Amino acid sequence: MPQVVEAYGQRLEFPDDMSREQMAAAIKANAPKLMSAAGVNPADDMSTAERTLAGVGSGMSSVVRALGGGSLLAKFGLPATKEEAQDIDAPLMGSTAGKVGRVIGAAAPALPTMLIPGVNTYAGASLVGAGTGAAFTEGGAMDRLGGAAFGGIGGLAGKGLGDALGAGARFAGSKMAAGRAAQQTANAQRDAAINTARGAGYVIPPADVRGSFMNELLGGLSGKIKTAQVASARNQGTTNDLARRALGLADDAPLSPDALQAFRNTAASSGYAPIRAAGEITADASYSKALDAIAGQYQGAARSFPGAAKNAVLDMVEGLKQSKFDAGDALDMVKVLRESADKAYRAGDSGLGKASKAAASAIEDQIERHLKDAGDAAAMAAFRRARQDIAKSYSVQKAVNPATGDVSAQSLSRELSKGRPLSGELRTIAEVGSAFPKATQTLKESPKAISPLDFLSGGGLAALSGNPMALATIGARPAARSLLLSKGYQGLLARPPSYAPGILELGLPGLESQYLGRIAPGLLAANLSQQ
Repeated sequence: MPQVVEAYGQRLEFPDDMSREQMAAAIKANAPKLMSAAGVNPADDMSTAERTLAGVGSGMSSVVRALGGGSLLAKFGLPATKEEAQDIDAPLMGSTAGKVGRVIGAAAPALPTMLIPGVNTYAGASLVGAGTGAAFTEGGAMDRLGGAAFGGIGGLAGKGLGDALGAGARFAGSKMAAGRAAQQTANAQRDAAINTARGAGYVIPPADVRGSFMNELLGGLSGKIKTAQVASARNQGTTNDLARRALGLADDAPLSPDALQAFRNTAASSGYAPIRAAGEITADASYSKALDAIAGQYQGAARSFPGAAKNAVLDMVEGLKQSKFDAGDALDMVKVLRESADKAYRAGDSGLGKASKAAASAIEDQIERHLKDAGDAAAMAAFRRARQDIAKSYSVQKAVNPATGDVSAQSLSRELSKGRPLSGELRTIAEVGSAFPKATQTLKESPKAISPLDFLSGGGLAALSGNPMALATIGARPAARSLLLSKGYQGLLARPPSYAPGILELGLPGLESQYLGRIAPGLLAANLSQQ
């Protein structure tokens, strides 16, 4: 009596002498036909990824069969013939993912063909394609001959495709590189200021550095005005430290007028005092030219308006026009002129103040040239160093608040914009102040950790939502400010972009025709031969 078994919604009859294992093998072998008859598609229960992977396996199996490996596939329970595979793969090939996977699977074994010499020529691509097509085609001699024909066409098409894509890749790569270079050039000054600020120890609100989504989001949450104030409070200490470093002062040294005057006295004693023994100095043409430049605008007025134009500047210049003078007397004159400049500035006479400072510099320049001509290199170096130190001290004094001892970065920034020859740490302060005025502003008082606006934002949200837990957001704004100005965040997102080539740009050279022209023939031929 026959054995009756249900499978895939159908009643199947088997001889009574068949074992269960034999019946199971028969059902498995005929599963595609049984499923098709019952209207069952096994691919319906597969995900897109599973269909793609199954398609890859199908494509690779077809190549193995074409190369004579059908018996090997059978050992692993895979279809050994083209006909068996067609029945099994039919449901899978009804899906896009399955078809894509099969293309990939059939193409993968063709990759070694790119190593064949001459494959990067149209003749070579055609031969490689024909060989690949013949080798990868299942069936008899006529089937393989057809595969060779399709493969040859695929090789030619692949070479043409490789050339076209390579040209496009080179064009795209050059455009990307040009865009990067243009952006880097446009941002060069800004990026230099950012690096200067970071190197000096300043903190900058990240939104002022790079307008990324995260910077703008956290900047809005923290409150941009408040964040700038908190940054300024932190940066004030950095500015003061840099000013002390510029003068070679200790970290805790005061920056008061008296302290700065004491600094100048020390500098003068080391660099100026030895000059008193330098003897008589003969004024040269450069000295006369410097004095004429000081009096220039007043001399023109005096020619037409002799009575009205007579002023202290012309009188001072006339008194300084000496052919020879004693080195010690010259130093005394420099001191008088600098004191006159300070007095004139305090009185609001900036013209006289500027002229007096320029006259003092003219005398000092003449002293320096005298020392050089005399061959006294040590005295000249000490004198030059003292001049620089004294000039720096005056710049600091002009920028310092005598009540607080804080140095104004904005004051030094204005000096730099007027052409003041600042250098070293003072120039750094001025450049950072110019680039980031909001982050280096002078504050009347230190900002509170939590501002009234922080309370209002949290309280307002609680009132609108009716949820007292919203009051917890009061701490969100200070927390955001702390994060933005933290060392870690400043190091990652408050710095200029690298302008390094992106992943896509780095990958484009690999798409040049010499590579695509090698890869594409074999891949395209392998897939055409499977059709």
